[in-house]
Amino acid sequence: MALGCLLFSSQLPLWSQSLLSDSGVADDADFFVRLDAYVKYGGDIDVIDGLTGRSYHSDNKVVKAIHSNFPKIMGGLHQRLLNLESLHMNFHLEQGALHEQELSALATSFGITNFKLDRTKWLARERAILARLRSKPFFQIKELVVWELEEMDPILPGNKYAKNLRYDRETQTWERRVLTEWKVKVPTRKGLTVVTKNQGLNLETNEGFHIIKDRGLPGNVHPSFFKEVTVSYPIIVSRKQNTDEQIAHLQRLIVKNMSHLYDPFTWISRRNTRFRKVFSSTLLGHFRNRTYRIKDRDWFDPVICNFLNDVVTVNRYGLKEVYDLYVAGIENPRNTLGEKFDSLNWNTGEKRKGSGMSSGKRIRLNFENSTGGRFVLFDLYLRYGDEFIDNLRLKLTGLKKKGDSRELIRASIAEVTGRSADEYIKAALKAQEVGIASYREKR
Repeated sequence: MALGCLLFSSQLPLWSQSLLSDSGVADDADFFVRLDAYVKYGGDIDVIDGLTGRSYHSDNKVVKAIHSNFPKIMGGLHQRLLNLESLHMNFHLEQGALHEQELSALATSFGITNFKLDRTKWLARERAILARLRSKPFFQIKELVVWELEEMDPILPGNKYAKNLRYDRETQTWERRVLTEWKVKVPTRKGLTVVTKNQGLNLETNEGFHIIKDRGLPGNVHPSFFKEVTVSYPIIVSRKQNTDEQIAHLQRLIVKNMSHLYDPFTWISRRNTRFRKVFSSTLLGHFRNRTYRIKDRDWFDPVICNFLNDVVTVNRYGLKEVYDLYVAGIENPRNTLGEKFDSLNWNTGEKRKGSGMSSGKRIRLNFENSTGGRFVLFDLYLRYGDEFIDNLRLKLTGLKKKGDSRELIRASIAEVTGRSADEYIKAALKAQEVGIASYREKR
């Protein structure tokens, strides 16, 4: 199979953390035109004066407009997420069935029989979240906290609302943040267990964090287990700046901010890995419980299972999909919310810890490591296609007694390529390192 025919764009989009943030909704001018058509999100929003901590009573047109449109914006985002996620899940259910069939057939040809996914457990948490999303919103905007720019001072009042503001003396500008706490109450044999996810987002930079405490979302989660999330949203208004420009700016920020914050599927994993790892991990778990005429199973099992899934993936979606999933795995932006990780430790006593994206990590592959072994096989497939697959398959399935998988692979490399195995392995590892690194830079 020629490499050139595998360089088409993946049929799958490259997701960031939130489907909303990738949907272009923040740049959709028609989104705001349609505000009046959206169903009101529900609930009354209190308007608070940030300086005093009491109800806000000034006759400010910017505040009135934001207060009026906030529930409509949230209604629009909620409906957009519901529609997009429904399409997203249906796509993966349909494509996943086809992917499973192809991977099962390929695995069977290598003597790994009876592989299938447990459909009763597949996407169980996603389905529960989607059902909850259909029934009612996750978020309720409880407070719109107003700060009037002309009245603000770098020395803030000592109330709870001031904790979500920070003054940057270098730029002489203000930054705002939103902090939320999501709780899922899960009944267990030992009683009620509460799973908590804390989130925070800098509303100016769209950088923030999400941290799940203790344990993740259980597989048996029910839509009713999710509790309402209350949100206090700060805005800064000015009596001197143009009213219409302020309204437009604040509304666009709300859409962008909430497209990061309001995605319940981040309970599971980042969007650029969710769904996509299930095939190789399930095949590996299946294979490890089966006998096979290979001695070095600790190395061989992950190599062959990931490789077989790579073959199906590259043929179905293209080379980018294989590289993208690998890069997403090594970067592992576990605690990142929005565009970049920020723990938002603005006040004394705040000591949140987490990790962002390790995008500077050098790509280094080694054949003695199962990841390197996988990419040597993948390089062979990209260059020699079914000729290599057939050769390796015959060697593995033709074993009469237990053999060493590295020796078999080296023999297959020499026969298919006509070159020394050591020479080819070295060149293949270098080629794949360069290919992955190049993809990551463009990504």
